[in-house]
Order: sequence, then C-alpha cells, then structure tokens
Amino acid sequence: MMQAGRMIAMAALIGSCGLALAEAPRELAPPRAVQEKDFRTFLSWFEGEFDSGEQVAFADELGIPRDAVPERIHSIFKRVELPAFGPHVFYVEQYLDGDPTRIYRQRLYSFSLDEREQAIKLVIHIPGETKALVGAHRDASKLHGLTPAATRSPPGCEVYWRRRGDAFLGDMKPGACSFKSERSGKTIVVSDDLYLDDDEVWIYDRAVDSEGGYVYGNKAGIPNKLRKVRYFSCWLSVKREGMAEDAQGAWTFDRDIAVHDGGELVWVKTEARSTPVGLKIRRPVWPSGPNQDSLVLYVHDEGLEQPERAVSYSWADPGAKRLGLNLRWMQASCSQRP
Repeated sequence: MMQAGRMIAMAALIGSCGLALAEAPRELAPPRAVQEKDFRTFLSWFEGEFDSGEQVAFADELGIPRDAVPERIHSIFKRVELPAFGPHVFYVEQYLDGDPTRIYRQRLYSFSLDEREQAIKLVIHIPGETKALVGAHRDASKLHGLTPAATRSPPGCEVYWRRRGDAFLGDMKPGACSFKSERSGKTIVVSDDLYLDDDEVWIYDRAVDSEGGYVYGNKAGIPNKLRKVRYFSCWLSVKREGMAEDAQGAWTFDRDIAVHDGGELVWVKTEARSTPVGLKIRRPVWPSGPNQDSLVLYVHDEGLEQPERAVSYSWADPGAKRLGLNLRWMQASCSQRP
C-alpha cells in the first residue's frame, strides 16, 4: 500500500498539473527547509534509470484518454565526477519508446543547497556537442575535458526541489525560464513540475508562447510517470536448428546480457539461429482488478510474423531477484545485479 507521504506528495503534483485532485488522507504538510541529510537522500533517490513503460501499458486501466497518453520515456541520471561543474553532477540521457537510439535529450545537472530558497537547486547545463557524449553513463571518459564554457545554462531555468513528507517536489520560478523562438520570433515560456521519491520520478515539462499558445507538453496536463528500474544480468542458451538436444555442440551460450525490468526488449543474435532471440523483463503493478503484481520474463523470436508478441513467459513475485525458463529450444536465466 502506498505510504501516506507519497500519496500526499503525488496528490499535490497532480493538482499542480491541472488534473483532478485525488482525495488526500490528510492536509498537505508545508515544505520545510532542506537539510544536508535530505540532500543526501535526494541524491541517492535521483541516481538511476527510470522508465514510464508501465504508465503507457496501463493507460486504459488508469483512465487516460487515447489521445492524451504521455510518450514513453526512459531517463538515465548517472552521477559523474566533473569538479568544474560542482561537487554534485549528473549526466542525463533520455530516449523514447524503449529505443536507446531515439535519444531526445542530453544534459548535465548540477545540484547544490540554496539557503535563500531553502531548497535544492538544480542548474541545467546544455552541451554544445552531444553526439560524442552518447553512452557517457557507461563510459565516463567521454566527459573528460568537458567544461562549463562548452555548455550553456539558460538563466531562469533553474529547478528548486523541496521536501514534502516522503518525497521531493521540484518546480521553476513562474515565467522565469524563457527564450525567443528563431522560427516564430515569439517568446517561449517553459515550465516544469517534478516529483521524486525512492521509486518514481514524475516529469511534467511544457511550454507556451507569449500569447499562451501551445508549444509542447501533454495537452491534458498528464505528467510522465517513470519508475526506477532494476537491472538483471542474463544468460541465454539456444539450440542450433536441426540438431538433437543431446548432440555435442547443439547449444550456444551467451552471458552477461543486461536487461532491466522496465519492459525494454533486448535482442540477442546467437550462432544457433538466423534470427535474434529477444528477452524482456517487466514489473507490472496492476492499477485494478484481480491480477497480482509480478515480475515477468518474456521470450521473443524476431523470425516470427509478429516478433513483438512474446513466444512465452514466466513470472515470479515482484521482489524476486532471479527468473528463468526452459522452452526446450532455448533456456534463459536472469539474476538481479547488485
């Protein structure tokens, strides 16, 4: 069951995003000054990878109209050592539709305690060149030599995070983040409301022009709701086509396949088959109905007419740290990484 503090903070964000405000179990506590301990908690919660695949998958159950379903996004927030930007710096990479090649945003975020605002201050640094930085969360050497002079930080676009119970809410100062559009010549005003707890981050960024006209953002005011993913290390063994199960050399073996539980399909090209085999792990939390929350391992075959449809799957308790299955022509096992 959701903790009271999380329910309250979520209700507050929902209200700020223009949605119907769910009834909170008690009055929303006022924000309090952020202390060093809160700052450490914030940084530990913020680091990781988050995916909104479950929000998209359960859009109907959540009552989201088909034309208002938020895009599926995956956000990577990786802490890096770049002293020139400050002591608390994160590399940010975000992509769409569960496809790591569809990157739409790369940033550096630097955090500090702001005594005047009694908040955690986030400064956004936009690199001038981003192509060479792709994958810097896995290879930090790609960031070597990067300095603030090679980035820009739009004035007024700082985000201020404040503690609210068991969560943090972030926002920009109203009307402060703006720029002039080269295409239309109009002033574009950007707003952002965010929510963070130990398992989720909600993002509701949007923009309007100087006349209040829509520029971007979810028109229904629905934030992207991303859940922190867990990574698993998998091995996959596939039987060579046309060979008996017990024949010598009949099985190939691939190991250290990284798969997270956000529902992203990972294709593995093996020596056993002409087409790749896919692995996917999901951790569905059902909004309603009799189905139990679970952790599910799916197998896909790219050689089929509908490769996006799973050939088979197995499931376990949502907190399980190991999953496996055996379909006679393939075997797989996935163990949660530390």
